[in-house]
Amino acid sequence: MSGLGVLTDDGLADRLSFAELTERLPRGDLLLKYQQRPIDKLFAGTALMLVEKSRRIGLTWGIASYLVLRAASAMNAGGQSGWYMGYDKDMTLEFIEVCAMWAKAFGIVGGEIGEEVLEYEDDSGKSQSIQVFRIRFASGFKITALPSVPRALRGKQGIVVIDEAAFHKNVDEVLKSAMALLIWGGQVIVISTHDGVGNAFNVLLDEVREGKRAGEVVTITFADALADGLYERVALVAKTKGAVLPPKEQWEAEIRAFYGDDAEEELDCVPKAGSGSLISLEDIIACEHDDCGLPELYEGNIAYLGRDVARRVDGQVQYLMELIRHTLWQRDTYEEVGKTFAHQDEFFDRMFATRRIGAAWVDQGGMGEKVVEDSQRKHGTRVVGVLLQGPTRLDLALSLQKRFQERTIRIRKDPRTRSDLMAIKKSGSIENSNVRIVNDGKVHADRFWAYALASRAADLPAALYQYRSVSKAAATDQRTRDDRPQRRRGSRFGPGAY
Repeated sequence: MSGLGVLTDDGLADRLSFAELTERLPRGDLLLKYQQRPIDKLFAGTALMLVEKSRRIGLTWGIASYLVLRAASAMNAGGQSGWYMGYDKDMTLEFIEVCAMWAKAFGIVGGEIGEEVLEYEDDSGKSQSIQVFRIRFASGFKITALPSVPRALRGKQGIVVIDEAAFHKNVDEVLKSAMALLIWGGQVIVISTHDGVGNAFNVLLDEVREGKRAGEVVTITFADALADGLYERVALVAKTKGAVLPPKEQWEAEIRAFYGDDAEEELDCVPKAGSGSLISLEDIIACEHDDCGLPELYEGNIAYLGRDVARRVDGQVQYLMELIRHTLWQRDTYEEVGKTFAHQDEFFDRMFATRRIGAAWVDQGGMGEKVVEDSQRKHGTRVVGVLLQGPTRLDLALSLQKRFQERTIRIRKDPRTRSDLMAIKKSGSIENSNVRIVNDGKVHADRFWAYALASRAADLPAALYQYRSVSKAAATDQRTRDDRPQRRRGSRFGPGAY
């Protein structure tokens, strides 16, 4: 197949019949090369495919042909059902119409569109229902197009396509639900243009590229599509309507001008670093180091612990940062979701038993209140409870920002950590005394606050304790003489910061 690159501005097939379209095409493949490339990899067995793409290139139109061929095949020939998830109802209807067009083009039995109600359970276990569009084939398999409802994919099998993933409301949950299909031999195809470096889609791309998750990345820029004949196909479709495109160079220039400052992200697959991020991507990358996150490299120096408390949905994060000269190095790392407080405390207590803790700053808000009380009872005043609000929140954030700017912190190279760090924005100005620290709404930033707590704790370093033993008689005598001070040096962090 190949280049039936008949496109409208929304990137889907024009509403001409397949026969009418093929009559107007020169001899050759039905799909253009850039449309065929991901399909070849999918037929070769790629389980997880991520496609970062330009707008207006008709890629989804080509992917529809792949789902139709797989759904129309018998099980012993590799047949599977297909699940398409767009971020709104219009996308799902357009996709299913394209699938119906391909089914007729291939002469496949069945292929009629129907509307059905899909039942699923929400997070609370309550039964819910959504309207979906579905095509059933004689093979017994089907293609279902549904809006972005993560729970609706739970328990399903087959091939799932998540279209424009970066723009789904709950993209993290959608991706999590989709990945479960891989267990049963399915495939997950995640397609999107970019929406910032901190978006979950870009984080997933980085994880695959760095080998932290098995999968394959395909990049298709606007320039790639042009090189494979996009302009010529669009010109052909325009001609069937009695229109003539401007010369190729002018046509491309006009499209780029339309996107303006967003052209790199929208057409060239370069995600924006994020407007207004408190900590720049450049500073984050400069402070990443391969020796971080390795507990065995702990050198025995004073260390500072930051803990962001959570219980169910949000991340439970604890970072042990060792101070080497003037720089904090990440050593021990705890990142979990849904673990019990006992499980979290086990790591926390182990740090006090095996590391020279100068101070441990803990998020005291909400459920953190009891965590702080329990920890202080066990470890004394080295545990400091902090409420992440108002001026304190700003103080913590600016402390962390300064460390990154001055390169006095070293952290693991990790896509999700980058995303968390860049999720925090600065609103207003210090000069006008109205600066605020805000979350961009897409990332909870648990890792940011764990680092910030450890960083601010290290700004107020612990003094070393030095104890001098005395006889029991001397100790009794001292208690009776108020004018004789206790002979020791210490700090506000309590016993044990040695």
